[in-house]
Amino acid sequence: MVAVLLYFFQYVLLSVTLIISLFLTDKLEAPRLINLVINMNIEYEATFPNIDKTEVRRRLQAAGATLERPEYKQRRVTFNPPAELADGKKWLRVRDEGDKITMSFKKVDGDKIENQKEICLTVSSFEQAVEFLQAVGCERKAYQESKRELWQLDEVDITIDEWPYLEPLVEIEGTSEESVREACVKLGFDFSQAFFGSATTQYADKYGLSHDYINNEVLSITFAGPNPFVKSS
Repeated sequence: MVAVLLYFFQYVLLSVTLIISLFLTDKLEAPRLINLVINMNIEYEATFPNIDKTEVRRRLQAAGATLERPEYKQRRVTFNPPAELADGKKWLRVRDEGDKITMSFKKVDGDKIENQKEICLTVSSFEQAVEFLQAVGCERKAYQESKRELWQLDEVDITIDEWPYLEPLVEIEGTSEESVREACVKLGFDFSQAFFGSATTQYADKYGLSHDYINNEVLSITFAGPNPFVKSS
């Protein structure tokens, strides 16, 4: 409970700092001031795309991993931050994970594991969290669906994920780079071949589209809907 209140205080402080900085300083200074307020956690996560789900499950079982949650569906709404913070490297997300709702502020500013950063809150309402982000000036980007299967190996979370119109992928997330590397070895993955980033980059690579197009023109990514990455002629 204390941690949740601390994160909420940080988010409120972020919003207040943004408002004050816009009125009392040059707008170009706002991102610098806000970056001083936020202490984002590194998200120690390695992604391996284009996997065979059956083969990965076999490796997990052989390594002694336990299945924590069978495959379930997730839904999310993503947002651009307020214009003064928008640089193509940050975004916000409200996600319904079935057993909880989370609201995250995420940043990827490089291609190494330490370049993935996140602040994540657990909230009580998907719809109200979406309304909250819109109310504080965030720009709604897209509604997205995915499927996830959760395993655990030595306190490292391994998820088998599937996104619409992408090949399945596996994510290995731990509390440190060392823990992620150790899990990779046990599961037969080469850490040097890991991908560090968002699904946007994977869609961009597969379909030859720009990040800007995917982030600003693709408004819905669902399993039942048409493939939004194939432009109609």
